[in-house]
Amino acid sequence: MPLKGLMDTKKIGPIIAVDRGATCTDFGVVENFKLKDKNEINGRDWGEIEDVFREYISKTKTSHMVFSGSAAGMPDFIKEKVTIVPEIDSVGFGGAVSAGFDDCVVVSMGTGTAVVRFKDDVVSHLGGTGVGGGTLRGLSQLLLGEDDHLVTEKMAMEGDFTQMNLTISDLGYADLSYLPGDMTASNFASIKSSKKEDYSAGIHNLIGEAVGVIASLCARQVGCEDKIVVIGKVAKNEAIRFNLNRVGELFQTTFIFPDNPGHATVFGAAMKYCHQLGIR
Repeated sequence: MPLKGLMDTKKIGPIIAVDRGATCTDFGVVENFKLKDKNEINGRDWGEIEDVFREYISKTKTSHMVFSGSAAGMPDFIKEKVTIVPEIDSVGFGGAVSAGFDDCVVVSMGTGTAVVRFKDDVVSHLGGTGVGGGTLRGLSQLLLGEDDHLVTEKMAMEGDFTQMNLTISDLGYADLSYLPGDMTASNFASIKSSKKEDYSAGIHNLIGEAVGVIASLCARQVGCEDKIVVIGKVAKNEAIRFNLNRVGELFQTTFIFPDNPGHATVFGAAMKYCHQLGIR
């Protein structure tokens, strides 16, 4: 059945959803196909997860509970209560339903990046890269001595990534190529500045370009050039969005950023659960 049917269905009780990722764990309460409550913890310790999970059970009082992400070592208390939803399905349903599409490419930018196709309620893996939020954090610590992503994001928006990169203009191709003069020929291959703002801009540009190119190629392969939905914590970063959109202009692809992208996977786990129950 098409996804559109999913949005017109009867109400069910609230669904508690948990997504245990590589860096943090997200929680959400989904009711009437909307994310009503959300929370997260910085880490993936089962003790902390169980504490938050018990709190949600106490205040939500529901029998509908789903889990996505890494289930290794899951405590029996959680295991006995949840329905496991494969993360690829959570990503696909979360991005597609959030954006209102029946057919799209979903890019999940977490610690790393995964690219999937959602079509007719079926999710398939297209590709991905180890470049993502973990890369952003690691390089920011290494080059900037800064661990706060909000600080590095602000720095990036004030910096100039061309001061870090070898560009088309640097090679003398600006008048010969169809590419814009500031398009990257090689990331961090021509350091012209020692400003932290420029370093941060270069880091964000490196990540945005790498993910943007991979996502654009995947989307063009399956005919979804105008429907690339970006979710995950990194999708909230304005500097990353800026660089993804620059790649989109070059590849003639469109990146879409839905509301609550950082909790789209827990939302998607609940949506896949509804689909499994045949609730339409």
